[in-house]
Amino acid sequence: MNRFRSGALLLLLLSARIVDAHRADYIDETLVFQTVEEGSIEPEYWFDYGHDGESDRYFQRHNFSLEYGLTHYLMIDSRLTIDHPENRNTNFDSGRFELRYRFGEEGDRPVDVALSGEMNMRHLDDGHYQYGIEPRLILSKDFSKMNVTLNVAEELPVNRGAPSVELASGTRYDLTQLFRFGSELKYDVHQRSGAVIPQIWFAFPHEITLKAGFSAGFDRNHENFLRLVIEAEF
Repeated sequence: MNRFRSGALLLLLLSARIVDAHRADYIDETLVFQTVEEGSIEPEYWFDYGHDGESDRYFQRHNFSLEYGLTHYLMIDSRLTIDHPENRNTNFDSGRFELRYRFGEEGDRPVDVALSGEMNMRHLDDGHYQYGIEPRLILSKDFSKMNVTLNVAEELPVNRGAPSVELASGTRYDLTQLFRFGSELKYDVHQRSGAVIPQIWFAFPHEITLKAGFSAGFDRNHENFLRLVIEAEF
């Protein structure tokens, strides 16, 4: 009986770790407060398929991301995106390198606070490259099984383009240990473009997570696309 109780307790502890893993990431631009555990590596792959209403073309995008926990509170995140427009060659779309630091543990304060700094590079339609830096404030609050996150960022181009404030927010509800659902809302003030992204999570054991969502653009954003995400943690 004691062995059975010990085994049951161990199973509960392992299950709790799965629930609290970094799989809480939203699938678009909303960065979460939580960071990857120290020494943990989390690779991700995102596949996008959609339509650009401005050019009336369908496209595919392949996004490769890698997150690593430097310390208990500090992590790095790198991402490479390859674009494959309809009837065009596959090419480099964008890349970024981000550092994120969180202050304390979830629930220590009325609102959880983290800061992010990003360096990025984007391939423009005219063939040139745009380089920029992006400081970001991350605010997060849990209400039982629901999370609400707000990001306020400023895009600061280095070589071309104008500065802009970017707002992103996400809401997630953990219906069960396996299934979660939520949505994101983002808006670029300078470009006057935004998107709404409803999404779902399937949080499987062994730190494997599948996510899916649909991004519907509005205002000057003419892109609509389906995104599928698979991630793992080691």
